[in-house]
Amino acid sequence: MNICIPKEIMNHEHRVGLVPSDVALLKHSNPTHKIYMEDGLGSTIGYTNADYENAGAIVLKSAKEIWECADLLVKCKEPIETEFRFLHKDMVLYSFLDLAYSAELAQALVDSKVTSICGETIAGPMGNYPVLSAMSEVTGKFAAQHAATLLATNYGGRGVLLGGCAGVAPAKAVIVGGGVVGMNAAKVLVGMGADVWILDINTLKVAQHPLVINNQVKLLYSNEDSIKYVLQGADILIGAVLITATSTPKVITREHLKLMNKGGVVLDVSVDLGGCIETARQTTHDNPIYIEEDLVHYGVPNIPGVIARTSSITYSYESLPYVQTIANQGWKEMLKMPGALGGLNAYNGKIALKSVSQAFKLPYIDSTTLL
Repeated sequence: MNICIPKEIMNHEHRVGLVPSDVALLKHSNPTHKIYMEDGLGSTIGYTNADYENAGAIVLKSAKEIWECADLLVKCKEPIETEFRFLHKDMVLYSFLDLAYSAELAQALVDSKVTSICGETIAGPMGNYPVLSAMSEVTGKFAAQHAATLLATNYGGRGVLLGGCAGVAPAKAVIVGGGVVGMNAAKVLVGMGADVWILDINTLKVAQHPLVINNQVKLLYSNEDSIKYVLQGADILIGAVLITATSTPKVITREHLKLMNKGGVVLDVSVDLGGCIETARQTTHDNPIYIEEDLVHYGVPNIPGVIARTSSITYSYESLPYVQTIANQGWKEMLKMPGALGGLNAYNGKIALKSVSQAFKLPYIDSTTLL
């Protein structure tokens, strides 16, 4: 099989689909595989062509060559519009897709009839979405540390030190959603000395987290009264709501934000799926922030793209079992792995996620009928 790894071309997206150590493992699992990587893959995060070649990869000069020879194409971030023309029926695409928020990409998958496997919708044997969780950990930790930076006055922030100092109160931080992103953000915020509050509808689950058990964060059930109570005087709001393969509901309204301290920071991690905060909109790493309701908003959807070495290593490690099974046994056998059935997003001109097919009025296929 020809397994191909192109460079990512989304704005400031520096991750790679597979790191050299996992390329070596994939090659060792079946020496007849030909693994091609695009020239310069990983160069911005410390991986050279030689690193990949020593692992058994072959360097190709152009993206066009990579895409056209691929039986299995391994990406990290979804194809963008200029790459849609490369999609073809005989290819298996393994990548994150964020499909629920991109009618254009969904249509491109249908038109090309490509077989698309998405890491973020693979539930895994424990139902904890291992590939998605890896990226969510990076995202949550970065969101917290970057929110602390954006509180500085030179970014338009309130000029508050996250942990305060002797005689001065710390910043108040509110996180909506106590999942992997939310609790990793909380871990960093607590470590930096902030006053941290979590809102979630599944309080029984979140209550089992050590940060809650040890009274390092305050947990409230997410409803209208709690939102109004906790946002009063808040300096940081992190939106971390996720409903897999579905657009995110708007939990925080514009009126809620008026309760925060002026110059506070709003960072919506779920903005790639529509966002859970009414005023959130997508930005880029080139122009990441804007001021609305006197609050500094950050809406970059591909946060892990600039924490690229850490993100690439964990993404590659978690993806390898699925990529290796596709390469050695076929994508249908991969779907039979525990919790992997939801990984199929598109096949032969049809969408395999019912919520996405309904939202965009595209033909649907039930994955179970293919096995």
